[in-house]
Amino acid sequence: MAPLALSSPSIKSATTATVVILLTGMIIQQRQVIKNTYRSFRGMEGVLRYIWIGDFLPPHIREAMDKLDNGNERMVEAESKLEEIEILIERVELESVDGPRRLPEEQDQDTAVDNKEEFKKQLFQRYPELRTKIGLFSSSLDKLAYTIDSINSHRDADVKTRKKQLSNKIVELMNSLDRMVSSLNLGVRL
Repeated sequence: MAPLALSSPSIKSATTATVVILLTGMIIQQRQVIKNTYRSFRGMEGVLRYIWIGDFLPPHIREAMDKLDNGNERMVEAESKLEEIEILIERVELESVDGPRRLPEEQDQDTAVDNKEEFKKQLFQRYPELRTKIGLFSSSLDKLAYTIDSINSHRDADVKTRKKQLSNKIVELMNSLDRMVSSLNLGVRL
């Protein structure tokens, strides 16, 4: 009996079958990882784009995601600025303990408005940085909201979700600022 050569058809088919069985076993074992990778890379097109270009997102979606990342960084800065304003307002409230923090209710509307205006004027004369910080913060939030709203989502669910999350954070920051300003009991708009 002659020894079987490696080039014989039965050994080739056995080797091919073994490789196919091993690959099938590995794929079955790793199916969850493969499924998650497939989903995170947005399908086969994303996987191929990642292998070929190094980025699984199409250029227009990548541009939108980069703008949202920039907006997220600006959001972190805005949160720290809001904390500064909160500290300033708390300082104003603590330093005004000796004086009337709340305006007495007046029977004459014109007198009440005049008193609120005078209180606001005195408050901002004593703490000019408060008015400046509130104004700049409000303006930067408006600009950030405009920037987020102007990003084209290209009907992409992830971009839409991130835009919605950032917009909700902006609304929360605006509401927090409004609550802080109203804690000063100023009936007029700053």
